[in-house]
Amino acid sequence: MSLPDFAAEVLNGTAITLASGAVAYGVAKIVVPVRSIMSRATAAEQDAVIAVLDDQNATPEELATRVRPVLEAHLAAYPGAVSEFKALTITGPTTYTQTNSGNGVFLNGDNHGGLMINHNGSAA
Repeated sequence: MSLPDFAAEVLNGTAITLASGAVAYGVAKIVVPVRSIMSRATAAEQDAVIAVLDDQNATPEELATRVRPVLEAHLAAYPGAVSEFKALTITGPTTYTQTNSGNGVFLNGDNHGGLMINHNGSAA
């Protein structure tokens, strides 16, 4: 299969983004992005991509190399899918960070009450 240069670059970026997400966050975190970018595919085709990425012992580079042919076949069958692939590649996976300072329990950056740690003390 020979994709236009632009589509090949998007394909590489998508493979790397999915592989990195699978290694960093686990395969469960890439299920929704895979189903989204491959919405034109059958559930079996989507599951095949997810299965390729479900190797906890592989590096991101190894997973990207393995998943690329499956994604390439999808782009060859559905050239319009390049826009979904591009959107994933540009935005990448979402990462949330939180920095807390001060006293109390923090939930998404909001302080909700106090926190007392009383080692070997009473529970009250």
